[in-house]
Amino acid sequence: MRCGAQLPAGITADFCPKCLLGAAMSTVEMEPQTRSAESVPGSHESELPAGQVFGHYRIIRLLGRGGMGAAYEAEDLDNSRRVALKILSHKLDSPESRQRFFREGRLAASVNHPNSVYIFGTEEIGGTPVIAMELLSGGTLHSRVLQRGPMPHVEAVDAVLQILEGLEAAQNAGILHRDVKPSNCFVDVNGTVKIGDFGLSISTAVRTEPALTADGSFLGTPAFCPPEQIRGEELNSQSDIYSVGATLFYLLTGRTPFEAHNTVALIATVLEKPSPSPRELRRSIPEGLSRVIQRCMHKVRGERFRNYAELRHALEQYSSAAPVPAGLGIRFLAGFADFMLLNLLVHASAVVTFGGFASLIETISNPGPRVLLFVFTSMLMGIAYYGVLEGRFGAAAGKFVCRLRVVGANKAPPGIWRACARAAVYMLLPFLPFWTICAVLYPGSVSDLISRPGTALVWAVERPWFNLLSLTAYAMMVMLFVTARRRNGYRALHDFLTNTRVVSASTLPARSQAFTAKQPRLLASGSSTQVGPYRLIETIAETPGSRWLLCYDTRLLRKVWVHQLEPGAEPFPLHLRNVGRPGRLRWLTGRRSSTEAWDAFEAADGQSFHTITASPQPWEQVRLWLDELAMEIAAARRDHTEPSLLSPDRIWITEQGKIKLLDFPAPGVTVRAASCATPGEFLSVVACMALSGGRHRSAENVPHPMPLHARRFLSELAGLQDPNAVVLKLAPLLRLPTRVSGYRRAAIVCGCVAFPLFVAVMGKIGNEVMEQFERLHPDLLPVHQLLSMREGIRWGKAASQVSDEDFAIVVASRYRNLITNRTEWNSPLASILIKGEARRFAEQSITNYPNLTPEQIKRAASILKLPSLSDIKKRLGMGTLLQILFYSTLLIYVCFPALLCAIILKGGPVQRLAKVTYVRKDGAPASRLRVFWRALVAWGPVAVLAVTGITIASFAAPTLTPSAHDAMIVSTTLSSAFMNIPWPPIASGFLLLALTVISLVLPERSLQDRMAGTWPVIK
Repeated sequence: MRCGAQLPAGITADFCPKCLLGAAMSTVEMEPQTRSAESVPGSHESELPAGQVFGHYRIIRLLGRGGMGAAYEAEDLDNSRRVALKILSHKLDSPESRQRFFREGRLAASVNHPNSVYIFGTEEIGGTPVIAMELLSGGTLHSRVLQRGPMPHVEAVDAVLQILEGLEAAQNAGILHRDVKPSNCFVDVNGTVKIGDFGLSISTAVRTEPALTADGSFLGTPAFCPPEQIRGEELNSQSDIYSVGATLFYLLTGRTPFEAHNTVALIATVLEKPSPSPRELRRSIPEGLSRVIQRCMHKVRGERFRNYAELRHALEQYSSAAPVPAGLGIRFLAGFADFMLLNLLVHASAVVTFGGFASLIETISNPGPRVLLFVFTSMLMGIAYYGVLEGRFGAAAGKFVCRLRVVGANKAPPGIWRACARAAVYMLLPFLPFWTICAVLYPGSVSDLISRPGTALVWAVERPWFNLLSLTAYAMMVMLFVTARRRNGYRALHDFLTNTRVVSASTLPARSQAFTAKQPRLLASGSSTQVGPYRLIETIAETPGSRWLLCYDTRLLRKVWVHQLEPGAEPFPLHLRNVGRPGRLRWLTGRRSSTEAWDAFEAADGQSFHTITASPQPWEQVRLWLDELAMEIAAARRDHTEPSLLSPDRIWITEQGKIKLLDFPAPGVTVRAASCATPGEFLSVVACMALSGGRHRSAENVPHPMPLHARRFLSELAGLQDPNAVVLKLAPLLRLPTRVSGYRRAAIVCGCVAFPLFVAVMGKIGNEVMEQFERLHPDLLPVHQLLSMREGIRWGKAASQVSDEDFAIVVASRYRNLITNRTEWNSPLASILIKGEARRFAEQSITNYPNLTPEQIKRAASILKLPSLSDIKKRLGMGTLLQILFYSTLLIYVCFPALLCAIILKGGPVQRLAKVTYVRKDGAPASRLRVFWRALVAWGPVAVLAVTGITIASFAAPTLTPSAHDAMIVSTTLSSAFMNIPWPPIASGFLLLALTVISLVLPERSLQDRMAGTWPVIK
């Protein structure tokens, strides 16, 4: 070792990575794409001609050459199966090469996954090592790009997602691939992409191995290798993630991320230069996808995605899986949350912009260009709020909480400018008609309207039609959603104009759920007996005339199932021997002679369907089984490989929750179920047995709380004859939520308290504003309150002891200075607060009563015992005020509507918006009385304490004159008295918090559900 570097564990001095790298750089010159596993010196040897018999294989054609040898399409003459036969090159036939070749077979055989090439066996033919593997006729991703050019980004991401599945399965088997590249990704005839060529793979128990051999040959393809692999450092899954990113780069652009004229320059480029952006070569690639690729290929391993699952989550939004459109109800909740948050931000910015509450009130009191500037700034703030958050991250705060996303045509966040345009349409378009009508009707010019907004505002407020016209803005906002239909994904007008959609982020896309099953119980101890090439381990099951054995393949180091029959038994059907779909058990080999009869199958972990369904299974898992079974039956119909019988006793469930349809009764199952005539009937029986724990075979008898859409589907399932129709009907259900999670229950609670909390926060802000308002205009608010009380009495009772004369005397005695001050009385703020008949009454009062006697003033004041704002604030603590605002709003706007809706709609408005309803234990919809009882348990304590507090406050209130029992006076006085009694809101607050925490901690069902005997389910 000349370099003096410290070697990794397990590497001798003759294989120092740095020394060998230097030797390679000084002696080897080659093309960056040719000197790799695809082409090495000495690999060009004579081909085996088509038709030649090689051992028990007949050569059909050459598939290609690789670093270890050549691959041929061949027919196994022993069982008539077509395979890909990989033959070690004679020029690489050394003990080390043979060891690596057979290791490839063993490692690949240990990965049994739909996205990994399956290995049938390894052997030596005439002293030449060969590997028989699954034949994939679709070529490789490398050849796909060479033939048709760069792939569309959706197609490329779909392929890479399948590669990740295969790599993750290999990782679970303790294998690191180390040579991920497009030429090692094979495509099946049905489009499935499978990872193969495990020639450079290593067990994760040994993490280091030099990238260069003793002769200077590079193991792998430098353009796809991570820097740490070239340097001979320890590798992990993040190293393969680098190669996955480079592979995706190639699929999208048709070029490798790094290119050079020779290997020396290429290796230096990979080690030194930062990863390029694929958008530099192809601008149509989404920017977010480009960032994902660059993160995969970061030089620093710790900056890459931590694992395959994290990378898969980042890529899924760019795949072809159609996202689920968000319903209008959940969009309303998200929009309401964003509206409240945006209002808080606008108010806070207003205080900062105007230098405090006092300056803000002064500006509002005298509207001018600064107000228009503030309005304009607020609009820009709203557009920026939605534009940045939805354009960059796909969701503003409300949508993030409600698990929604805004996406463009490429299923990625739409970008800041497109999101800003979407927000502008949503925020500005509804107000354009209102602004236009006001501008047309205003008698002044447009310049006057802009320069004197206060005068224009007073003019508008004094018109009776103004308030009605202002509602058109909200009507127009509703009109934006007239285009929303189920068939177009509930796209509103602003969605169409900007080519965006709002989708559910929690179902992008649906994935199979992991399912842990126990290994089958073994019945007897085995021995060292051989069954064909396999060594017997255990007897799994035994019936008259047959035995199921668990055996071991000593060459590939994997377990197999062997079905041992009586001599003379019929051979396994020829048309089923080549079936290799994930939904079927793969046949490996078999033998028939006068002394033995057996068939070998891949060993499936897990348990039989009958064993698994001894206890009820959730719909979340059952729907995946139905989908997999329906797709397998549909595929079997196309190639005429349907099982002879469709029966639940011929189903096997793997440890990963995958389902396999067997061509024989599952090992160990002694109960034989009747076969089903149609696929729909078979799937219906499977679903009902799984949901009911094997007790029921009919959808009407399944006593299992499940989503209402699932129950509707099950009621139609038995009548479906075509498995493809089942797949189509089931496809949208795979993306819908299956249960009311704790997250959704918490969101419902937040939805209920959001408005009361907003009112409380705004009350805090309002208190500060009113304090400043009183200092600036000490008489304006009291006279407004007095005139409003007069209006309430006039509308509230036909006769009252309080007359207009009493009001006029109080107005004339207390507020003469305000009314006679024409500057303040005619200010825009005063004109908005006091207008119409109330203003004329006040002005007439000081005219009719120019001189008042003390007796008149005393009599009127004794009748109108209206507590002033100052009096109320003296008796009020800020904490109590916020509690009063919160709980009174909760009582009025949440508790009472929830109880009312429970009777009328069988659920509160927030629950309906969240797509939640309630059923009984047997799955039947809960009655109105039961739902009302549930709502009463949930909101009753809060309502009782709030009403109790109001009752106590009413008794503690001062003695009132009969005339003061008018609604306006009573509410004002009781509020003042109630503010002195803080314990009802405090007690209800603690009770509400305790009940909420207990309900959310309880699994699946809240406290009120348990007391009412209801189960929350998704509609």
